[in-house]
Amino acid sequence: MYLAAILIYLFALLAVGAWLARRVKDSKSFLVADRALPWYVSTGTIVATFMGAGSLIGAAGLAYKVGLSAMWMDIGGILAIVALAFIAGRIRRFEGLTTPEILGVRFNEPTRLVAALIIIAAETAIVGYQIRAGAYVLKLVAGVESGTGMIITAAFIIGYTMFAGMLSVAYTDLIQGVTIILALLIGAPFVIEAAGGMSAVAASLPPERLSLLGSSFRDAMKVLFPTFCLVFVMQPIWQRIFSCRDEKTCRIAVSASVPALIFLVAILAFTATIGAVVLPNLEDGGTVIIALAAHTLPPAIGVIMLCAAVAVIVSTGDSMLLSASSNIINDIYLRYINPKAEEKRILLYTRLVVLCLGILALIQIQYFPSILAMVIYAYTMEGGLAPALIAAFYWKRATPIAGLVCVLSAGVTTVTWEVMGMPFGIDTSFMTILVSTALLIVVSYVTPAPTDQQLSSFK
Repeated sequence: MYLAAILIYLFALLAVGAWLARRVKDSKSFLVADRALPWYVSTGTIVATFMGAGSLIGAAGLAYKVGLSAMWMDIGGILAIVALAFIAGRIRRFEGLTTPEILGVRFNEPTRLVAALIIIAAETAIVGYQIRAGAYVLKLVAGVESGTGMIITAAFIIGYTMFAGMLSVAYTDLIQGVTIILALLIGAPFVIEAAGGMSAVAASLPPERLSLLGSSFRDAMKVLFPTFCLVFVMQPIWQRIFSCRDEKTCRIAVSASVPALIFLVAILAFTATIGAVVLPNLEDGGTVIIALAAHTLPPAIGVIMLCAAVAVIVSTGDSMLLSASSNIINDIYLRYINPKAEEKRILLYTRLVVLCLGILALIQIQYFPSILAMVIYAYTMEGGLAPALIAAFYWKRATPIAGLVCVLSAGVTTVTWEVMGMPFGIDTSFMTILVSTALLIVVSYVTPAPTDQQLSSFK
């Protein structure tokens, strides 16, 4: 029953996507939906993109283990959305296609290239953990072997993204955002009832599991900080701002997504925490939401919850795959290989790049022991670009050479610190931001100031 419902839901998404895909005329239609999305569609697609497997599996698994303090992992992202709301109009005014494009205009072309490579690596990893999350769902509801499940999930995400593009993705994300909200809203009371009520939950869990700070403030900041940095620079979010109809629309869309995300993050952590009482012996806590849907909730409610799980996986997977593909085409192919390529060729190559990156993501997930490990790695790698992007808009003294050093150090520090095993117990995300910010400041004061032309697009 559950598998049939999921398949029906997926084929319904395909049908909607195929119908909307007829409106794709060129690469800009494919990547930024002709810059014509209304605010409510943009809000839905921001919410659906945010609530991926990092939340459904990673944050929920953390909540299963440590309790409500796991919310800080996603609260960091919500704070980043709040910060973006203040500059959304300026981002839309830029009319770019990618975040490295912004860095290229503000700093220089090498900065753009390095940033593009970092984003491709990070977002390919994020696609990978959506694929693994999809395999979790198929294994729990239908007993599909993990390897086979990953191939099936990858095939759907790749296939859908190849023909859909931003226009289809955005409108189906609106459907999926509504599905996610309804599923968690309807399902939570049944989970509480299965646990024996809130009094039974309070009696079964240690007090720190029901505290927002958990065991320590430091632990809360450890998961908040990398998430804030990543979501602030997360290219799929910026591309949804680029895709809005105008500056006013994008400000409304970004602002409207905040209360929806607060609700979803809170109820997801709450449900997963109570899930530790209902299903205390799960081998993998990351599967708690899926397991509750399949084994605890009434079948009709469980179907909605499982469809919501599939919705967040597909939504984030196609968004990240489309985003990374745009970097290869817009920041590498059109800049260095064939600047005068015809639109038909650009659209064809974009779709072929989607295929190649999807396969790469499927291969890459073999090197990470858990989805949470992939989340933190990807968040830290891409989040290290935050100082350069903030400086692009807010610090006129930031120089071209400093921008390049900053983004280079983000990638190098992330990899080096992870390989070294995080010396002195300092988390990689803190070290990455510390090093890249320090180098940005120091190098800016010892190198020539940027020209008026470089600053003109950021006034």
